[in-house]
Amino acid sequence: MIEIVAEKGRKILPTKLTFHVRDLVKVDQKMNNNNSISCIGLTKTYRNFKAVDSLTMDVNQGDIFGFLGPNGAGKTTTIRMLCGLLSPSAGHAMVAGLDIIKDSTTIRKIIGLLPESSGFYNWMNAEEYLLHFAALYKIEGSTAMRRTRELLESVGLADRSSAPIGYYSRGMKQRLGLARSLINEPRIIFLDEPTLGLDPKGQQDIQKILLELNHEKGVTIFLSSHALGDVYSLCNRMAIVDYGEMVAQGSIEELRKLAGGSNGIVVSILNSEELEKKLLNLPYKFEINAGKNNKIMDVFIFEGISESINEILDAIKKIDLQIYEVRRSEMSLEDLFFKLTGTKEYSQENTIGNNYKLEAEQSSEYN
Repeated sequence: MIEIVAEKGRKILPTKLTFHVRDLVKVDQKMNNNNSISCIGLTKTYRNFKAVDSLTMDVNQGDIFGFLGPNGAGKTTTIRMLCGLLSPSAGHAMVAGLDIIKDSTTIRKIIGLLPESSGFYNWMNAEEYLLHFAALYKIEGSTAMRRTRELLESVGLADRSSAPIGYYSRGMKQRLGLARSLINEPRIIFLDEPTLGLDPKGQQDIQKILLELNHEKGVTIFLSSHALGDVYSLCNRMAIVDYGEMVAQGSIEELRKLAGGSNGIVVSILNSEELEKKLLNLPYKFEINAGKNNKIMDVFIFEGISESINEILDAIKKIDLQIYEVRRSEMSLEDLFFKLTGTKEYSQENTIGNNYKLEAEQSSEYN
């Protein structure tokens, strides 16, 4: 086993993950390809509590990557480590080919971050606020002004740009926070609940902006959200974490297969006394669920059958059953999420303890 040593000779705390020579070869291969984000065995420990536990994950260049998990699962802690704002206790990670420990300052220059809770200077207006951050990135004056006006127009705040931020609604501040995260034209954007507090129109606008950034500029987007509809609509790949550990990662179809979720068709049939007996004559695997009332029964016919839908419907008609409706069915992202994470409930002690430790860490690292 090879001991991993961090910057300046500081030993990284051991974890249950053991690194052998072959593991380090795999790390080098992953870090040298086009993956925008790659981590192996990433861990963050607060005394006896592991907020993130041996997380291994790959995000390819150009992905819109969903990062899902229950409250307290370690999502925000992971994002802060990947952004160079929080040092890991163990493991190894690269962002855009840069080491999150050795190159944390450079990483912060080339990424954008919209945290779940953003701080604002309420006495500034939106234009002043964005120009302030442009100056921190040392963006030339005319370029900074051009980007500021384009971003305010893009997020729908151009007509409110002269109003003090203190008068903004939560949704407006969220729009401004997104604009701030884009002022440096980042290669990778980390978003923690970007549509929080937005009305449906605002959510749609944010989705449009993110898709344009990804499709037109090739920006990699790392999206952590409880809005599963946003994740399903936007993301081509995703990961689910629970209690700081990786549960699954891949495309929605890959996760469905992992969860054992089946696609198929649902045939709504008018109920009759001999319904179940007649259905036994069908050469398909099926389940029966009561519909909105006992007059209609939903028959779920699982995927894997070779016949077309028309052939299935003909088979049902031949056994004298009356079809009311036919629709396709597949496991939703919400069903998938609950199936993979189970029905675990976080204890109040763990959740409160985690929040306290994160707040203490933030006060020392951000200031």
